Amino acid sequence: MSVKEIAVHSFRNHDQARLKFGPGVNVIWGGNGSGKTSILEAIYLLAYGRSFRTRRLLETLQIGREQMNITGIFEQGKEQNQIQLNQLHDGRKRFILNEKPISGARELIGLNPVVVLSPEEQIITKGAPGNRRSYFDQVFSVVSKAYVDTLVSYTRTLKQRNAALVRVATDNAPVSMITAWDDTLAKNGNKIWRERIQYINEFSGLLQKVAHDFTIGDVKLCLQHTPDTALTIDEHKKILGQSLKNDIRRGYTGSGPHRDIYEIGFNGEDLRKFGSQGEHKITMVLIKMAEARFIRKHTGKGPTIILDDLFAKLDFQRSDQVLSALGKDLQTIITATDIIDLEKKGVNPSGSNDTSYHLGLN
Repeated sequence: MSVKEIAVHSFRNHDQARLKFGPGVNVIWGGNGSGKTSILEAIYLLAYGRSFRTRRLLETLQIGREQMNITGIFEQGKEQNQIQLNQLHDGRKRFILNEKPISGARELIGLNPVVVLSPEEQIITKGAPGNRRSYFDQVFSVVSKAYVDTLVSYTRTLKQRNAALVRVATDNAPVSMITAWDDTLAKNGNKIWRERIQYINEFSGLLQKVAHDFTIGDVKLCLQHTPDTALTIDEHKKILGQSLKNDIRRGYTGSGPHRDIYEIGFNGEDLRKFGSQGEHKITMVLIKMAEARFIRKHTGKGPTIILDDLFAKLDFQRSDQVLSALGKDLQTIITATDIIDLEKKGVNPSGSNDTSYHLGLN
């Protein structure tokens, strides 16, 4: 899979921009504030329907403009897909796939996979449990439409049950409004747990392998998934019943896959609690290596690798090895402030499959 072209209008600090990419190494370089990361963000938006920089898409629309547009052309073998995103100033947005409107971002997931390595992604190792759940949910969604569908159904049911909990607590509504959702919640939760266990075991194996190969055995990573409650449908329903009073009191459902814990061990220590800055950075790189291999294995598609100022912001000593390991025979798009410095680190986008763009300050 590769991104052939991206065009943006009224997006971030770009009035208009159009870039064409080769299937090899692509470098976007320029000073701070020139909009390099915004181009990567635009690609990611068309791949997943959301940004890796903000949860509020309206933030990407230039002030005073009526709408923002992003259009991308993605290529897989002989197949091409054109994806467009229109974001209006009143909050409405729509995605268009090959000139036909689609119902939402859900239809884009897995179509054109992208793996991003940016400073914002460090929240995966440093952040709260919910950040890791969100990350792995996205990775598993890329390789399994069934996982996406079940996750969406579970989340919808969870919101309805939580709303019923509040109504019972504040309006004295009947408890049956809550328990009516327990069966569906437990069934969908069971499906999620079964897939998570399968995928996390596989991902963990890939992570251990890339850690061993890339660091020559110096780093041992352990990825641990701890389901929140018992995995069977009946046991989960029983737990929902036992915790009903507490759930009503606090106003949300306190058990289920949405409470699962993912922990990362670095050479036998909890990375989040005891990891140094350098250990977090190397772990993030290794996780992204495993993600690219995981996606390729399950989908047969080589994801586009996008690296946001890898050498300057991540300050990683083995930066040239990172690029080689991540981008081997995959399309890679890199941002940098100085292309000369990039070339000194072994990145020279001068081949027939490579491109280089300089962005000036807007």
